[in-house]
Amino acid sequence: MQALENFKAALTASDLKVLQKCLEEAKQPVPVHAQPWYLGDSLGVSLGATGYLVHEHANLLKSLRPDWTTLPKGLCWDTPEKTPASRNMALAQLAEELRTQGQITGWRDEKFSFWRDEQAPSDRRKEPDPLRAEAFRMERAAFRFFGLRSHAVHINGFTPEGFMWCGRRSFSKATDPGMLDNLAAGGLPAGESLFLCGVREMHEEAGLDAAKARQAIEGGQVETCREVKEGWHHENLWIYNLTLPTEFQPVNQDGEVSEFLCLPPRQVVQAIEAGSLTVDAGAVIAFSVLSSPS
Repeated sequence: MQALENFKAALTASDLKVLQKCLEEAKQPVPVHAQPWYLGDSLGVSLGATGYLVHEHANLLKSLRPDWTTLPKGLCWDTPEKTPASRNMALAQLAEELRTQGQITGWRDEKFSFWRDEQAPSDRRKEPDPLRAEAFRMERAAFRFFGLRSHAVHINGFTPEGFMWCGRRSFSKATDPGMLDNLAAGGLPAGESLFLCGVREMHEEAGLDAAKARQAIEGGQVETCREVKEGWHHENLWIYNLTLPTEFQPVNQDGEVSEFLCLPPRQVVQAIEAGSLTVDAGAVIAFSVLSSPS
């Protein structure tokens, strides 16, 4: 993609080191005090951890529900029926209770899907598909409490010359208010494909029509993990790159972006180094640049 190559060509060796550091820091190790939890019994353990609970959350779940049982390696949970529908109902009730207690904030009334790692660890990079059988779905605001891996779409918007459009998140956003972000980005709701999620987000956040949004090119994915105040954040970020006409001006439609800035490449890197961009947006930009041809 020529616009991305133009962006990279404007960067210095020092800039690239900043991006490499950003990418490395975006994926933090699980905290030593966190406890893994497994969906199911021995089968769940063999497939790897479903999520990671900070110490306080693990103790709270054990006090609230007797079916959250202790294993040598962490906690184990499932419904007697072991079906997605039964899990959805049980987790919805539990999440509502945690919300009432103030343990889960930023409620969105929107569900995320969770898929198990059915094969090797490389399955974590398997593209989420609404037709693929999910283990369960749950309110998106609860994913960090339960330390579950979610999925999101991020779109890098470039001018032909290689400048980048960055949106400033609304100051009323539940997460990262006022920080710079990609042209458009959003979590993947249950039942929606990655591409259609990206097309929708580009319209809602930047005012792009569907015909232009559909010209976005797949750019791979990057995994981010870190401890946050809500618990454990773990997300696969699926990247798209889009070249916009020089005269194009993004216009937010849903109130989630307060302004747009068209920044030269080195200024974008400086914003990443200063912590002005969200961790996820920085990782997306770093991955896109470092994985592009020299």
